[in-house]
Amino acid sequence: MKRVVHGDDLLYRFFQDVLTREPELFALVPHLMVRTMGVWLPVDVYRELPILLPWVVRDPTCRGRKSKSGEVLKEDEWSAPARDTGLLRDDNSLVKALPRSLVIHAPKSPNLNGAHLGTEFVASHIWRVVTGTTLASRLPLLNSFVPNLVWLPSQVSKLSDREGSVVQEALKSTSWAIYRHAPVADGLQLVADEAWALLPTPAPATESLVIGELNWFVATLGFLETRRRRIDEVLRALDDLSNGLPLTKKVVTTRYTEGLPRLDGQVVQNLRTHMQRFASTAL
Repeated sequence: MKRVVHGDDLLYRFFQDVLTREPELFALVPHLMVRTMGVWLPVDVYRELPILLPWVVRDPTCRGRKSKSGEVLKEDEWSAPARDTGLLRDDNSLVKALPRSLVIHAPKSPNLNGAHLGTEFVASHIWRVVTGTTLASRLPLLNSFVPNLVWLPSQVSKLSDREGSVVQEALKSTSWAIYRHAPVADGLQLVADEAWALLPTPAPATESLVIGELNWFVATLGFLETRRRRIDEVLRALDDLSNGLPLTKKVVTTRYTEGLPRLDGQVVQNLRTHMQRFASTAL
């Protein structure tokens, strides 16, 4: 049988094999990759909205499947509310798209500076496994927690998915240095503290970090207002359902709007309590 090698796999294999075999020789490479290719949300966003999409949880099983002939093998359920929590089921699409409208400020990376994200960038969750086998993206406090997110080229992101890999550890130490002691709006400090408590403390960075030289999305007032408006939109819908009222406006997506009224009343109440912590009036 003819052996085929795929170019997209070469970077992944190089770092996975070489960095494991000779960690001292290549100790600086993961940090350089993270700092030159990763794009971060600014601390101003973290201060105002440490959790950007608190009604969303990652669920890779939500997408439908079709056979080669086009037969539907599994119905698509993306954006439907989870039956047990009411959280919107996402395959990472909503998180990935968050900074699509934002320009990048990259003082040390001319190819990134002044640009917008194109294709082949992935929203990577920095902490993957947090307790036992629980994945951070399956927890609403961590799925869109700003310190747990960085946008990376897809091949670099694959390296960060290896639990305990040098790239993952470099991301953790960098995120910790950026956000761990950054201020948070008073109304959201407890929520941020709860999220941090779920994340294992990483090993300290071995290399000095100049935060101002990293790549940043430039957040606009509209970016923050859109996130707050969506939080209030979800909460108003839950308030209406709790008061026995029908939903008269679209809530995030058509599928989410249609699914919310079908949830058990206690699920609605639990989600409402969760979302009240993020309401604009709480800030």
